[in-house]
Amino acid sequence: MLNPYAVANNIAGTKRGRLSPLVLSFSDLLYNQLNWRDIGKEKHLTRQEFEAIASDNEVAAITKYYIEKAKKLIRRKYSYSEVNDEFAHGEATQVHHIFPENEYPRLAAYLENLIMLTAQQHYTRAHPNNKTYLIDRAYQLICLLAKSESIETSLGLGEDFYTKVDFVYIINQGLFEELVEENFSFDTIRTRLVVFYNQN
Repeated sequence: MLNPYAVANNIAGTKRGRLSPLVLSFSDLLYNQLNWRDIGKEKHLTRQEFEAIASDNEVAAITKYYIEKAKKLIRRKYSYSEVNDEFAHGEATQVHHIFPENEYPRLAAYLENLIMLTAQQHYTRAHPNNKTYLIDRAYQLICLLAKSESIETSLGLGEDFYTKVDFVYIINQGLFEELVEENFSFDTIRTRLVVFYNQN
């Protein structure tokens, strides 16, 4: 009752149980004002729906952060292409997902799924005719074999950059097979990959 009287007489009223610092206006009397808990929320959404959307967006932002961080680590480690073929000349500027990010989002931030390529390798071989939604399966095998050698070399030097367990996980998840096991040697893993790709 105090606030309508305050508006009618152009004087201070109450806000949240305390005397308002400013003179109240008619808009202060309206029922459907924005609640501080609803900042950024569209009116047609419930708070629970908004919180679910916000948490999905937060997860997506965190995932993107980890993917970008992994790419930066690969760029720092390799200034050259990890695949030694006829297109390996020139500066390696492209970090390529061996198993594509859009098809395998769970594998996107694994260092073992990222390989450094030149622009020509990336846009003519890995993604034929620069169509980044396509993957050349034969070149995917070449990338996996090259990555296995990079990982084996890194582990042989005692570096704590890659893990064989994660590489095995990447292969099995990416090929939807229990193709390799952790106790396999890198030579056995490469042999299994070649056999699998030649049969499929």
